Amino acid sequence: MGVCRGRMSEGLDFSDNAARCVVIVGIPYPQVGDARVVLKKDYLDRRVKNLKLPIESRQLSGKDWYGQQATRAVNQAIGRVIRHV
Repeated sequence: MGVCRGRMSEGLDFSDNAARCVVIVGIPYPQVGDARVVLKKDYLDRRVKNLKLPIESRQLSGKDWYGQQATRAVNQAIGRVIRHV
């Protein structure tokens, strides 16, 4: 058993029948109170606000980045079981 964003979901490769199933309960968002997360979201939000670009060339906002991190964590965990021939 492992936890998304923990050591078991990132960095390990399970070969053959070592892992044939991944069950993800909940969405593995980064910790909202982590100083790095707060700074990154704030930086991206300020950058989007200051650039004032049209919607078709819109930059990544803090909220979009935060959701993207959860998606990446899910994809990383799923990738552990699909590396088998």
